Amino acid sequence: MREKLEILLKENQNNITEIVIKEALENENPKSFFQDLQQHGCQSWMVSSMIRYSDTHEFYNTHYDEIENIRLELQEEGLITNLPDEDLKNHLAWLSYEHIAYNIYQ
Repeated sequence: MREKLEILLKENQNNITEIVIKEALENENPKSFFQDLQQHGCQSWMVSSMIRYSDTHEFYNTHYDEIENIRLELQEEGLITNLPDEDLKNHLAWLSYEHIAYNIYQ
């Protein structure tokens, strides 16, 4: 899996996919990283770069266009039916990170 992630990393620069892959590669077992993330999500604080609100807000602001595309895609597919009233930036940052990680793992 590590080799496939390295190849995918070379193809993805300056986007959320790059960030997710780098985080996975920092782990001893990238497969476990993806499995744990699917089970527990970013809210478990397992993603060191997505713990503080200041981090998730910066992530959201930096990747706004990509996050909006993900949000629209998930809404069109009926996978998002409503959004929280509180801290939308944090929610969408986590959602987009988890969505990209899920797609990479698949």
